[in-house]
Amino acid sequence: MQTAQPLNVSKSPIYFFLLFLVVLIGFYPSYFARLTQLDPKHHFHAILATGWMLMLVVQSWLASRRKIYIHRTIGKLSLVIVPLFIVSGIMIMHTMLASHGGFTKAFGSRLAFVDMTTLLGFALAYGLAIHFRTNRAVHSRWMACTALLALPPAVARVFLNFIPGIDSFPAAFHAAYFATEILSVILIANDINLKKAKTPYWMALGVLLVQHVSFLLLQQFPAWTAFTNWLGSL
Repeated sequence: MQTAQPLNVSKSPIYFFLLFLVVLIGFYPSYFARLTQLDPKHHFHAILATGWMLMLVVQSWLASRRKIYIHRTIGKLSLVIVPLFIVSGIMIMHTMLASHGGFTKAFGSRLAFVDMTTLLGFALAYGLAIHFRTNRAVHSRWMACTALLALPPAVARVFLNFIPGIDSFPAAFHAAYFATEILSVILIANDINLKKAKTPYWMALGVLLVQHVSFLLLQQFPAWTAFTNWLGSL
């Protein structure tokens, strides 16, 4: 008897490709349309993030075609890409906190918490994906969690730039998180239907909810703002 797979495993490359398109569309106005105006830190981070999303597409396609040897060979690149991606994320967060613009003053300390927890969750999901690399179903789910955790910034930009009626950053932030949380719930419900109640998607949903709530509450804690101001001064 065949083992049940999440949604349709043969279509997983399509799902990852759609996520990749969301990232391209979301970051087009602020990054891809302004390539010559941005500093090396942003290019470094963007190259690594794009490389990771492309790797998820390619690796899911190879796995769906049972080209396991090539899948594992390419997968070794992740041992370089992931640490560099985390370092680049820290660099971008510091650049934001070091800025003295109005956006940073309004949202910088809260977004720093979001960035920190995203990087921690990303590292945890990747580490567990590697730990469970011999269990295809669990491995693929943890890899999908890395995409889920990195998705809200792109979705927020899609809402802000292309969806009528969403004309402020807070509105786009909340809409993006609601959308990503709903997607996580759908994946969890699918796994529960497949008798996989211990699905890794619970972790992704938990991180997303903590980030969402923190955006509403952290401004009430001056100590956190003082801490992020200190980080930005380093």
